[in-house]
Parts: sequence; structure tokens; C-alpha cells
Amino acid sequence: MNKAGSFRARAVTAARERIVAAAREAARSVRGAVAWAWARRPAPRRAAAMAFVAATAAASAWAVLAQARLPARLPSAIDWAAARALLERDARPGDAVVLAPPWAERAREILPASVAVLAQSRYAGEDLIGVRRVWLLSIPDAPRFKWDVELDLLERAARSEPPARLGAIAVTRYELAFPTLPLAFLPDRLGRASVSLGTSPCLPEREGRFRCRAGAAQVERSVREVGGVPRPCLAATAPAGVGAPLIVEFPPTRIGRTLHGHAGPAGQGPGGALVRIAVQLDGEEVGAAEVSPAAWAPFRIDMTRVAGQTRPLALVLTSPGPLALCLDAVVLP
Repeated sequence: MNKAGSFRARAVTAARERIVAAAREAARSVRGAVAWAWARRPAPRRAAAMAFVAATAAASAWAVLAQARLPARLPSAIDWAAARALLERDARPGDAVVLAPPWAERAREILPASVAVLAQSRYAGEDLIGVRRVWLLSIPDAPRFKWDVELDLLERAARSEPPARLGAIAVTRYELAFPTLPLAFLPDRLGRASVSLGTSPCLPEREGRFRCRAGAAQVERSVREVGGVPRPCLAATAPAGVGAPLIVEFPPTRIGRTLHGHAGPAGQGPGGALVRIAVQLDGEEVGAAEVSPAAWAPFRIDMTRVAGQTRPLALVLTSPGPLALCLDAVVLP
């Protein structure tokens, strides 16, 4: 080996020795620091207090940072104006807007009043009565955003348009494969109905509201919160022991094959006993169902044998206990 090669070999060996020595020294320093910190560790209570303070400081810093970033994650006034212009141009009867996340209620103030706005966390079991197309307004960067709503709509859609991005808003249009198109939504026809408690007529207080026997029972068109969702319904209340069914007779209605509806508690508390819902045509019962108003329970009454006729239709509500019912019902073809 020449002198140059011998010099390089000695230099490499010396460098390796210095690296190993430095690593050993660093390890000794770390062990010493750990031992020093362990020997001077605070008492358990003091350590817990320090950890709490550190966690609080970290959470506060994260909250301040999130608050500072929030405006950039939410739609601006221009974004909302673009969404409004899009719906004013392309929306048509039978369309509805679905919000994701559902707390983006500002849409109700800005979007055209001619388009219904729906704000629920899931749509897998919802009828979406009268809706043919759904405009999904998503804010993907918003806090607590989930894709559950979009997945529910995809399962029900015949086809969808590619999403259009309007700033922080993503708009996707879905055409429902099997829309629920009713012949009549009975709560909306209450203003032209007549109500009686047994054989005693109930007096109309205003359009869409009736009171029976000095307040013993009441029927009105209302919107009640059932299962965390606002439900437009026929709200019927009566105390226990009235001893008579509550009868709501609607003007002549084209009868379909099915009367489909839901029943839930009209008040804040849980529902009471089972309620029997019967359908009568000219005093003749053509079908009935029993529902538990503890939740938004669905029911169906088959009316195939009288389908196609246009006749007055009456709902007869009977309960062995107090009645506090939020009821919707649609006549389906």
C-alpha cells in the first residue's frame, strides 16, 4: 500500500473511532439527563397538575388555530350567491335541497323560497315525499362534515350529475330512482276538513286547527320535532278517558292503492299506548293499522279495492290512553 492509501485508511479508521466515541458520549449524556430528570421529578400531584396545564394550553392553542382557519373553510357570501343563482336557473318543481352538514341552516335564508330545504343527518329511511330530484349542497371542509348523506342519496339515485364546485360549496344533483309522488298529503288538507270527537263536532279556531269539547281534544296542522327532525304533521291530542274516537274527515280525495304514513309523539316526552288508525269511506272502514307513537313509526293501509275512486276520506284515531300523536299520511297511487 502506498503512502496515500495508508493515509486514507488511517483517516477513515480515526473518523470511525471519533464517531463511535461521540455516540457513546451522547448516550452517556442522555442517560445522565434522564437520571437527573428522574431524580428531580415532581410529586405525583404536581406532575398531574403540570400535565393538566400542558393539555389545557395545547387544547387552547388548537382551538385558537381552528377558529382562525374557520372562515376559510366555510362558504363566503359570493359562494352562497352562486348557489342561489344556480338553483334559480336550473331548479324545477319537485326539486329539494339537502344540506351536508345539516347545521348549515343559512341556506334557508339565501336559497330560493320555491325550493324545499332539508337538513337531516341521514336519508336512508326517509320518504322524501313529492321529491323527484335532490340538490346536495355539501361543505366538505366544514367541521363535523360526513359523507353519510351522499352515500344515502347515491343508494336512491337513478343517476347523478358531476359535482360543481362553487368556492367552499360542492353542488351535486341526483335524480331519485323511485320518487314518492302522492295523490294527497293529508295534513295539508286539514284546513278543508271537519273534525269530531265521537259524534260531537269540533269547532275550528282558525284554518288548520280544531278544538273539541272545551279543549278536551285538539287537532291542528303543525310542525313537531320527532326523532331530532322537524316533521310536518297532523298533531292530535286528547286526554285519557274521553271515551270516543277522534275522527278527521277530509274533502273528496282521489283514492290510491295505499295510504302510507308515520306516527310519532306530538310532545317532548315518549309516546303512550298503541294508537289504532283506521280509514273510512262514507262510514265504511276499508283498512286499519296499529302504531306505537314512541318513535317515528311507519304504517301502510291497503286500499286496493277502492282505488281509483274520488270520495271523502276519514281517519279515525282510537287509543285506550291519552293521545298525543304527530301523524302524517299520504295517498299513494
